[in-house]
Amino acid sequence: MNDHESRVRTYSTAAEFEDFDQSPDEKNAEKAREILYGDMDVLSVSMPQDEFTGINLHGRLLKPSHEVFGNWVGKFAELGLLPFLSPSREATSTDRERVDLALLKAPTKPRQSSPWVNLGLFLATCLSTLFVGSWFERAAPSSPQQLWDFMGLLKGWPFAATLLLILGTHEMGHFLVARHHRIPVSLPYFIPVPISFGTLGAFIRLRAPIWDRRKLFDVGVAGPLAGLVVAVPLLVIGLQTAELTTWSGRVDLEGNSIVYLLAKYWTFGAWLPNFNTGQDVIMNQVTFAAWIGLLATGLNLLPIGSLDGGHVVFALFGVGARPIYRAGLLLLAMLGLAGLSPLQELWEPLKHIGYVGWLIWLWFIILTIGPSHSTTLDMVTELDSVRRWIGYGMLFLFIMTFVPVPFRTFFY
Repeated sequence: MNDHESRVRTYSTAAEFEDFDQSPDEKNAEKAREILYGDMDVLSVSMPQDEFTGINLHGRLLKPSHEVFGNWVGKFAELGLLPFLSPSREATSTDRERVDLALLKAPTKPRQSSPWVNLGLFLATCLSTLFVGSWFERAAPSSPQQLWDFMGLLKGWPFAATLLLILGTHEMGHFLVARHHRIPVSLPYFIPVPISFGTLGAFIRLRAPIWDRRKLFDVGVAGPLAGLVVAVPLLVIGLQTAELTTWSGRVDLEGNSIVYLLAKYWTFGAWLPNFNTGQDVIMNQVTFAAWIGLLATGLNLLPIGSLDGGHVVFALFGVGARPIYRAGLLLLAMLGLAGLSPLQELWEPLKHIGYVGWLIWLWFIILTIGPSHSTTLDMVTELDSVRRWIGYGMLFLFIMTFVPVPFRTFFY
């Protein structure tokens, strides 16, 4: 008996004989047909030419994609595949059910970080915000020992509690909705900074691609809406406990959003600051922290990349959101350039709309967040009418909370 004869394979069923010469991709294509049976009529299948193209199936949906896609994700995951559903180029206005389904090799699951990291960052942020808040109640420390005066730090608790409550509520809005939609997500990461605001904010990490634009929308809007529910009442409380004064000479002013401007008018019955008389509010710890919370909300609602506003416009318009991203980047660039002193000297009105800090923020977005948005796994499912109108409302909230000039110096 030769070596070839010793390796002859025997078969117990005809089905086993039929798949003997099938490649792994061909076997997966057959299993895909079984998974899609009753949900999608598969008209054609193309095998991958390399490891990046994946298995491509063209067909017609028999059921709405938002009803069946979640089931597909779980079943294809058992095969080590990740499905991407998109409208077919062959689709027409009378045959919109035509779709293309690409099956790619699923990426390895990201390694989960220890919750102790989240806790440590949160505690560090508590200390840094206490430190910043305590400066409202005491003079600048004159010795290194005063930096760690615990009783002195505790005087900053109104600022720290207000700011952390707003930021924490914002991130927990994202977190809870993501968990509701069964999207793997990390606990919030707070970023401590012992100067300026005491923190650069907080963020959560999605550990898997989002299925469709409806789930992306829900996760994106949950944070700003939850944060505003807390921030606006705290702003009103802070203003009601604040005092008015009349400034003279050189004054560093915080910027107005429409929400902040209206809140001051509702509390004091005047449009503040009054640039003729110098009258303005003296910010206390709660007012300042709530103002920062509103500022952070406006920044997050910028319709750019993976910011919350970027999630919203991508969910609303899909790939059609790209011009909106470019417009958002152009807005920041123009406001930043308008803050340059040489240009302001040429045209004085630029002092009222320009802030050079936007150029730094623009550079940060391009380097870290990215100016565009990644696609969802299911690009066929669109927003329902309720979500669409809420999305338009979120664009309105961006206008209401955005601060064109967060800080400026004024001479009365």
